[in-house]
Amino acid sequence: MRGWILALAIVAGSAPAAAAGIELPVAVGFWTNATEKCATVHHGYVFDGKRWGALYYYGPDGSMGPAAELEPITQTRVVAGGFTQMQFGGYDGAGYFRIKSLGPDRALYRVGAPFQEEIQESDEALIRCDFKKLSPRMQAAIRRFASALVASPGTRP
Repeated sequence: MRGWILALAIVAGSAPAAAAGIELPVAVGFWTNATEKCATVHHGYVFDGKRWGALYYYGPDGSMGPAAELEPITQTRVVAGGFTQMQFGGYDGAGYFRIKSLGPDRALYRVGAPFQEEIQESDEALIRCDFKKLSPRMQAAIRRFASALVASPGTRP
């Protein structure tokens, strides 16, 4: 799945710097699949107030990395079903990235990708992980690629 997420991001092209403080219906932090445990997770998504994207360790059992695919969000808008759609750069084509709050520290992430003559949707239930509950490796990855999550007072990454 990350492959076609990356493909959509590449189609978006290079993005201009995002305006300060993008509004999403979810809190700033590190988000991962609801089926994961924060203490052992090796992949997830980052929202740092300006960017959204994947942060992960790859390879067998997440033994390599870390890697990040974070893109500046240039625009958001509310769409059907209570979702907020994120736009990266000037791209606003058939594919999309949407997020919807399901309560404190819970969200539904929806990606729509063009496939033949339709849009294939993929939903992921997400939870937000407390920074202190992440493994030292994930904490190091966040410090490296999304230091604003660590430096921002009042956030609970």
